[in-house]
Amino acid sequence: MSHSLRPLLPNSPNPPRVETLSQAQHRAKRVATPAACEACRKRKSKCTAERPRCSVCVERQTTCEYTTLPAETHLRAQKRKLTDLEIKCQAYEDLVGILRSRPDEETSQVLQRVRTGEDVQTIVKAVQDGDLLLQLSLKPDLRFRYEFPYIREMPSHLNRYPNPYLESTLFKKTGVQSPQSPIYLDSLRDIVDEPQKMYLVPYHAVELVDPRISSMSVSCWTAVSSDNPMLRVLLQIYFVFEYPFHPYFHKDFFLEDMLVGSRRFCSPLLVNAILSVAWHGYSRMKNRAEYWLPDNLGYRFLAEARRLFDLNQAHPTITTVQAAAIINLTCNLNGIDEISWFYTYKSLEMAQNMSLFSPSPDESKEWQVVAGTTAWCLFNWQALATFHTFQPPIIKDPPSRPPPDLDDISPHFGDIWVKYPLSREPIRIYNGLVFRAICKFRVIMNEISGISFNQPRSFNRMPLSAAINFRSRLLAWYADLPEPLQARHAAIPSHLKLHIHYHILLISLFEPFAQIGYIHAEANPNTIVSSSKICFETLMRVYYLRHGFESLDTTLVQFLHLLGFSALKDISSVEKGSVKHEAIRSTLMLCAKGLWDQGQNYYVSEAVFHLLKQSMSTEDALLFKEITEIEDSNVRLDHMAQEIRSRWPIGIFSMADDYGDRTLEHFMRWWEQQDKAQNGPVVELDEPNVISPRFPSDP
Repeated sequence: MSHSLRPLLPNSPNPPRVETLSQAQHRAKRVATPAACEACRKRKSKCTAERPRCSVCVERQTTCEYTTLPAETHLRAQKRKLTDLEIKCQAYEDLVGILRSRPDEETSQVLQRVRTGEDVQTIVKAVQDGDLLLQLSLKPDLRFRYEFPYIREMPSHLNRYPNPYLESTLFKKTGVQSPQSPIYLDSLRDIVDEPQKMYLVPYHAVELVDPRISSMSVSCWTAVSSDNPMLRVLLQIYFVFEYPFHPYFHKDFFLEDMLVGSRRFCSPLLVNAILSVAWHGYSRMKNRAEYWLPDNLGYRFLAEARRLFDLNQAHPTITTVQAAAIINLTCNLNGIDEISWFYTYKSLEMAQNMSLFSPSPDESKEWQVVAGTTAWCLFNWQALATFHTFQPPIIKDPPSRPPPDLDDISPHFGDIWVKYPLSREPIRIYNGLVFRAICKFRVIMNEISGISFNQPRSFNRMPLSAAINFRSRLLAWYADLPEPLQARHAAIPSHLKLHIHYHILLISLFEPFAQIGYIHAEANPNTIVSSSKICFETLMRVYYLRHGFESLDTTLVQFLHLLGFSALKDISSVEKGSVKHEAIRSTLMLCAKGLWDQGQNYYVSEAVFHLLKQSMSTEDALLFKEITEIEDSNVRLDHMAQEIRSRWPIGIFSMADDYGDRTLEHFMRWWEQQDKAQNGPVVELDEPNVISPRFPSDP
């Protein structure tokens, strides 16, 4: 049976292609858009995301608005807005701080600008950058007077022994009329002898005078930031606050090569290492001490420096050695000296392999100067670090490159010139004289460590006659200090720290004999220790009166914990409420405040602050909170127990007594165990080797 079939149409002359059929029959895949417009989000419809108007809004004739930037997701937009709000809130907080702390005439200028409708961030930046202050013809530091946080007068017990620092020009100048008075400002303008302003103005008010930095493209040397104005500020911070006491490289040769792009005495590794330290002094950033935050530029400078060091250490140059020493310093500030010691040993090993400690006959004059500066600074640092951690010296003999004579200091080391507010001319800070004095002092210190410690933390008491011989050498060093560095004339932090180290060394040297009652015809150990402790405290108080404790000073934490815990020990042995008791309380409050202030710059100081505060009596801790209004957070303490890896001994001048394990890391482990008991009474610790720290205030 046949069926009739439907006739077929003739073939089209242009048959459709398979791809065309596929596109016609199947809907194309939708391309994901980063963020929909607000109208489509409200309708929950699919947005094509064209700008300024998407196709859906054009078709519906509705308003099309975006709250995101092109190619930005809504999540990223929210993060950006949150950051903007934080910056805006920070500006208002800074504005309130300015209105609270600045003098009336300055705050009136600020309020006038607010009333005219000027942006708050612009006003705050103007004040911070000094633009407003230039209009007022002075800096804010000029108008601030430091006063002790508890009891404004110098304690009377500081007059017990002959005390040259109470007769110093610096101390006498702290008693002049109030810096807020117009008479005071006029007197500053009228001073003809510019160096006299060192005694009247805090050191952190100075401005580094070096035209090379002001015209330099620092961003060419680091991949971390392209913000040249900020990077130049960081370089200035380093040369003003850190370099005068730890000159690991020669400033002039470094800056000359940095300016012209030469890599002989400058390198990206060295620049990033310098910036990682300087960041701790960049007071515009409140979280500069939180080195573990990846968004913190200090973290990124240090990470970049360590990365470049890993790449360079196989074929090191002198800048590799210098950078390793600076990285070591940064790690110390962060409380991770387990890592810092690695860089200390590496820098010394590379320096010895490069013969930095011994000259060769074919060296150029430039190399002799740079190598000598680096070699001596490495020797000085290891002498300081091993002495205060009770270890034998890493290097027994000083470099065989003698420091220059006094007449050749400036040509050899170069000068650092700074300008004080209201000054017509810059002045030098005698950094070469300071460095030469440090070199001679650390040679003596290194020899004392070599005799006192054959093994790490194994104290070997030297004969009293040997200690007296070392004291004679120290007295000769003290008497030979150049005039600008002598007790009567010392003015700026680097000058004062020479004298502080001198008295700490005398205390450490004679404390073992004072505690067992040794007497000698030439010297009485008890008198030497008592006199040096009084001078030490006087120097710290004079330092604070003139310069304060807020600005970056990487050595202050060492001084403050020694003085603070010494006060804790003394306060337990005097009658409560007596004049002496209140004077010691004043010292304790000052040290705690100083540790907190420096803790805003670097983490290890905040950790020591908490240790000191935990060691105070409840009454003293409440007093500190009342007079300083400082609130500490348990959250930060939780984090400290994880971050601190430091074997630096806390609160002891010497190992004369068996103080047990008094390292910062041990305290953190102790605190972590106490935290498990939720701030309850002292409990038996989980680890048998972890014992409760014996604080000086304990009976």
